[in-house]
Amino acid sequence: MPADPIKAVFWFLYWLLRVVVRFYWLPLLAGVIYEGLLNGLIGGGITLLLGLALWVALFAVLRIVELLRGVAQVLATVEQLQQEFSLIDNDPLSRSSEGEPRNEPRVVEGTIVYLDEKRRERGDRPGAS
Repeated sequence: MPADPIKAVFWFLYWLLRVVVRFYWLPLLAGVIYEGLLNGLIGGGITLLLGLALWVALFAVLRIVELLRGVAQVLATVEQLQQEFSLIDNDPLSRSSEGEPRNEPRVVEGTIVYLDEKRRERGDRPGAS
């Protein structure tokens, strides 16, 4: 289940639709038997036809949702690949620029190592307090 609340609602609705389509025959059978006992063969037949029409509509909606989910997954994968390739192209450590050695570790601004280096630089300068 997704952590995002909106995606979680859609995930729940998708799985609810799958369960309804899969087990729709149980309430349909109960309805046909009930209507058949109350209104005879015609009531049971009409209930069966309407129930099957509703099941076909639900099945079509499920297939459309599955198709859209597949398209969304493909688009997300393509977007992720594009981002990975653009990160590789824009990576400053992938190219040697300005004569910097490539084996220097990347320092993320705000880390303890970075702050210690800045303190040392300030301490080495004349007039630093």
